[in-house]
Amino acid sequence: MDNKIIAIAAVAIIVIAAVGIYMVAGNNDGDNTDEGDKVSLTIGGSTTIEPIMGELAKVYSEKNNNVSINVLGGGSGVGASNTANGTFDIGMCSRNLKASEVELGLKETKIALDGVAVIVNGAGVSDLTLEQIAKIFSGEITNWNQVGGNDRTIAVVIRDDSSGTRECFDTAMKGAVDGWTVKSGVPEQSSTNGVISMISSTPGSIGYVSIGALKGITSSSVDAISVNGVEATEENVLNKTYDIQRELVLCTKGDATGPAADFINWILSAEGQKIIAEEFVPLS
Repeated sequence: MDNKIIAIAAVAIIVIAAVGIYMVAGNNDGDNTDEGDKVSLTIGGSTTIEPIMGELAKVYSEKNNNVSINVLGGGSGVGASNTANGTFDIGMCSRNLKASEVELGLKETKIALDGVAVIVNGAGVSDLTLEQIAKIFSGEITNWNQVGGNDRTIAVVIRDDSSGTRECFDTAMKGAVDGWTVKSGVPEQSSTNGVISMISSTPGSIGYVSIGALKGITSSSVDAISVNGVEATEENVLNKTYDIQRELVLCTKGDATGPAADFINWILSAEGQKIIAEEFVPLS
């Protein structure tokens, strides 16, 4: 009798143990499925868009904890080329795509508007015409006293070739002066912060940055000047009275699909555009 009870108990223990193993295995399978559902997006390009994109990515990932978003810089040209070759899932461009980039199969989605502000240090001027600005950057005007400012040599600072900000600025200058080109030997900066840093430390200098970046300038020596009598403000970009302005876009290889499309659509939503408005001119 005792042996029979012991045998039954042993069988019961084996059954319970087996059920326990099944339940643990089931839970582990569920965890693995969750891991498999995790999504990673790599977004890179324009240093103008990079800071606000970091904020957008942070908020979106907090709302969708299965999505991890890595935001990189490099400039608009890098954003387009690395999206075309598959390095980036989404490219950031602070300009519209070029025809050569569209030929690579890239599609753009406009997410905001922006202007390019002209900033100076110790110039003694608060307003310049587009033509005067163009002639300063081409080297035809070399002292601030030639445009009613201080008797001080002008030091010009520009962005590098991959910059969408430079693309927008150069287009405006070419529209103001036929055959315009920037003078040779001008120091180039690879980021918005680089331009701001150089202007703030160089009396007599002039450069350009996104209007959105003006909010982050803390140096009292740096001033944004008006262009053709119009201040560099988001309102004047929206009403089209400010001359140096552009569209900010995201690009994908072909039409955006899957997680990339979901993220872009969220940026275009009221919630995403509210975050965009912290730095740029929203579409809505």
